[in-house]
Amino acid sequence: MRPILKVTARASVFCGGILHPQRLNHPEGLCVDPRDGSLWCGGEGGELYHISPDGVTIRTVMCTGGFLLGIAMDSRHYLYLCDLHHQAVFVVSDSGECLATLRADGLTLPNFAVLSLDERFLYVSNTVRSGGPGIFRFDLTTGEGTLWMAETCFSANGLALAPDGSALYLVESHLPGVSRIPIRPDGSAGLKAPFLALPGDEPDGLAFDASGHLWISIYNPTRIHRLRLPEGRLETIIEDPTTDLLHHATNLAFRGPEELFVANLGAWHLTRIDLTGLTS
Repeated sequence: MRPILKVTARASVFCGGILHPQRLNHPEGLCVDPRDGSLWCGGEGGELYHISPDGVTIRTVMCTGGFLLGIAMDSRHYLYLCDLHHQAVFVVSDSGECLATLRADGLTLPNFAVLSLDERFLYVSNTVRSGGPGIFRFDLTTGEGTLWMAETCFSANGLALAPDGSALYLVESHLPGVSRIPIRPDGSAGLKAPFLALPGDEPDGLAFDASGHLWISIYNPTRIHRLRLPEGRLETIIEDPTTDLLHHATNLAFRGPEELFVANLGAWHLTRIDLTGLTS
């Protein structure tokens, strides 16, 4: 059995909650705003929330009327919102203005979005539970979207771009595990290959930390792993069988090396985990 590192006591409700007057509506996607450390997350009614850096103030900036999944932000501070209901990715300013709607033939359930290093391309996972493609790519200079990686996926979910931009890492929730897809020099997709098997888990989200280690959120049972790279040692960082602090964990976002935020689709809050003192 993998050891559970003793940081459970450092997990806390950062904002929202069922008894909070500003509870979040089952958040799944989130990202950190690099300007001030505030957070953005979405709700199951299509709400886009902005949360102050201290977690005290929650503001609903706009609402798509759909169901928001993954969220990404670029250097212009545009937000990319994956909407399950609308089968689209909305490009939204930080004031809530919808700037563009990205759709592509075959993109039926956009789940998570990640930008290329140069921010020209947006990669979007497409969740097909029965097995099917795959990953779509949008050219943000034209808005055109095409199927980028056509191989069968078993519930494509979270994505993470390798720190050097050389590959995409993809959660396949019903595999269950993480796969790796090289990005060839011409920008096309290489062959998808198994990267990490997670028997007994239902993984959901991915994020690289500042040291280049890969973190994986587990939707069921609720826990978070860290894969130490390059050695490949898997550690369980936190597990919450009570589901008081973590409840169906989905997406992850780091705010510096010592804070990790987690969205809880099964609840009404975001979780903050203090990573101070955790060996890198």
